[in-house]
Amino acid sequence: MRPLSLHILWLLACALLWVGCDPAKRVPQDQHLLHRNAIQEHPDPRNKTLPDALVDQDELRSIIKQKPNKRVLGIPFYLNVYNLRDPQRVIEKRQRSDSLCQVKNESRALKGRKLKTCDQITRGRNGEPPVILDTALTFRSSKQLELYLIKEGFFMAQVSDTVIYKKRKAEVQYRVEPGPAYVLCDVHWYVDDEAMHRNIQERWNGTNLKVGERFDGDKLDKERDRITAHMRELGYLYFNRDLITYDADTGMGDHQVDLSLRIERPMSRSQKQISGSREGTIYHVERVIIEQGARSVDPAVRDTVIMDGYELIYHGDKPLYKPQALLCGMFLHPDQRFNQLDADRTYRRLTNLRVFDRVEIRYDTTGTFRSDGVNCRVQLMPSKTQSFSTEGFGTNRGGFMGTSLSVGYRHKNLFRSMGSITAQVNFGWEAQQSVTGSTGEGEDASNQIRSGGLFNTIEFGPEITFRFPNFLLPVKCGTFARSAAPRTTINILYNFQQRPDYTRSLAKFSFGYEWNESRTKTWGLFPVELNVIKIPYYAPSFLQFLQETNDPTLTDSYTDHLILGAKAMFTLNTQDVLPKRHTYFLRTVLQTSGNLLAALYDLTDQPLTTDSTGANFYTVGNIRFAQFIKLDNDFRYYLRLHDKSSMAFRVAAGVGIAYGNLPVLPFETSFFGGGANGMRAWQARTLGPGSYNAPVSYDRIGDMHIEANAEYRFKLIGYLEGALFVDVGNIWTLRENPAKPGSVFETRDLLKELAIGSGIGARLNFDFFLVRFDLAGQMKDPGQPEGQRWLFQRSDATSQLGRVLNLNLGIGYPF
Repeated sequence: MRPLSLHILWLLACALLWVGCDPAKRVPQDQHLLHRNAIQEHPDPRNKTLPDALVDQDELRSIIKQKPNKRVLGIPFYLNVYNLRDPQRVIEKRQRSDSLCQVKNESRALKGRKLKTCDQITRGRNGEPPVILDTALTFRSSKQLELYLIKEGFFMAQVSDTVIYKKRKAEVQYRVEPGPAYVLCDVHWYVDDEAMHRNIQERWNGTNLKVGERFDGDKLDKERDRITAHMRELGYLYFNRDLITYDADTGMGDHQVDLSLRIERPMSRSQKQISGSREGTIYHVERVIIEQGARSVDPAVRDTVIMDGYELIYHGDKPLYKPQALLCGMFLHPDQRFNQLDADRTYRRLTNLRVFDRVEIRYDTTGTFRSDGVNCRVQLMPSKTQSFSTEGFGTNRGGFMGTSLSVGYRHKNLFRSMGSITAQVNFGWEAQQSVTGSTGEGEDASNQIRSGGLFNTIEFGPEITFRFPNFLLPVKCGTFARSAAPRTTINILYNFQQRPDYTRSLAKFSFGYEWNESRTKTWGLFPVELNVIKIPYYAPSFLQFLQETNDPTLTDSYTDHLILGAKAMFTLNTQDVLPKRHTYFLRTVLQTSGNLLAALYDLTDQPLTTDSTGANFYTVGNIRFAQFIKLDNDFRYYLRLHDKSSMAFRVAAGVGIAYGNLPVLPFETSFFGGGANGMRAWQARTLGPGSYNAPVSYDRIGDMHIEANAEYRFKLIGYLEGALFVDVGNIWTLRENPAKPGSVFETRDLLKELAIGSGIGARLNFDFFLVRFDLAGQMKDPGQPEGQRWLFQRSDATSQLGRVLNLNLGIGYPF
């Protein structure tokens, strides 16, 4: 272990030298590096009674024109990278790269492809040049801060700046005196159209402008958006937020504002632009034309189908998509009032089907029979229907490496229903932990794999998945079916796995539905989930191991069993909806198995089977079925610090209760600790349960788990990213087992039995593909005797570094 210790000391020495680098190394003479921006706020005591009178510091910082070089853990990492190289050579390389990029962009433009931003191709790879203080920008920043505060209702705000020079660095201090906050004393609004006045009045209770609250420019913008959305939902096709203006009268005294909103009528649209006379027209949809494929000027190659008032134009002998399937995604209806919300839903629904390269919705108010009529044309550009794929890649399942080959076929318009079928065959070779390969207590999974060869597991399996953009039930395409974007999924899978200890086969069939409650909430219900697991072969040494262990729980986990049950899921995901600074993810899964089968067998008085231990149970085709209920929760929170760093947090907890026909959770549904996506300081299934320390290496599983993770992610150079993380958690059993002392969950022992691991990570982020290397160490191991669980409490900590360190290779972020 001595060479490893020397390597660690060498890395620490390099890190200290790196921290000690002079960041002002490349700063020109008589100029200064902007080291820090400090905001000193002096709030007005008269604002204490207002709950929303505080100034957002983050908003103020974002307005400042010049910002210091970005830092990683307080170190100007990107500036240090820049200082390592000759800046002139960096400039020349950028110029060459930009020139090459422009040549490639010319080729992309000729092919109609998206152009790339040339000046960002090599910038990250060469670090970040020093930010040289510009006092003119500092002065402009002070004025911009004052304007922002005025917009936020601090009409007497004053901002001054002071520059403090220290050698070749400079710190800018902004003194912010917001002054008294002005509040709304009255809100008036005017519109020169009686119908529009009435419609706005009906929804005025939902206004963002409340008397007695602080004048807030952001709320004014939200109010303009609210009124605009409401008017377009009512059929005002050409209404937009620019038609809403406001005047703020601050002459009321006592720091009060009299606010007046003026709302104009939209203009009638000509062929070129919005112009002509003012109008207050509420438009009605006259025709909805759905065209499949590009528009053709030759009527001979087009045909039209009329169904439920819709006009479907297609090219060729028959429509590429069945009219019934298309109309399930339409919220715009002929002979109904135009509603922008329906148009947005139509666009999202058709786009989410992922069978079109492009979806366009255009409106035309010329050539209609009614003066208030509008024709809606939905243009659908189909994407490629069929595709074949062959993929070879490395795998990481719970920390064990492998390689696999997948051959697949996909059809995205099955039976012209816009449903899809995906068929693939997977071949895999993996390195898996062997139970019987252990030679003693001190040997871990890595040593077992080395002694048994690189890959000791062979896996093969075909899989077929059907997905349909509706419910496969005798239910008409109604309001629920359209608005919820329902999907039906049917999955059929067979998997054969040959391991050193046993051979296992898995046959699976699942049938279920998914639908959206909103843009952020998704529900799933799988009423049928069938898994048949058979173990036709046991290695003699593995059978001997099970007999010597004499653990009924472990023995039952490695027997033939059947899982027939149902599953319900709920997912909350704001990552694609809310602003990127704060995003959330929550998934809750409830799974049951065997209850209907057990009730049916009890009612029909089916015969019981008795095993060698005297246990009585029911079987289906001579296979014992499992009976359990399981709840699993996963919550994640993401905080974006700036464009090059973020924080990610996860809290996961779950419990499974087995009863009745099979007193233990099946191996496939049990919880485990460790692995590349969990407790990364431990290899998969080598942690717990509880404080139990197994004398031999085997897959450790439990009935419940609790885990919390925190990770700081930051960009380094080019595709390279870094991370610092800490993991806390463990697994436990719910039933007392003499063969596993300390494995049962006890509330009083929770804190003592939580494992803690921490480490550093390096990631290669290619946007579409991320390779992750995480090195983690066991800071606290609950499997050790009390008084020796923390790494610093152990006298042999230095010699055990190789044992407590674990390197993980993963695909994608851990959470």
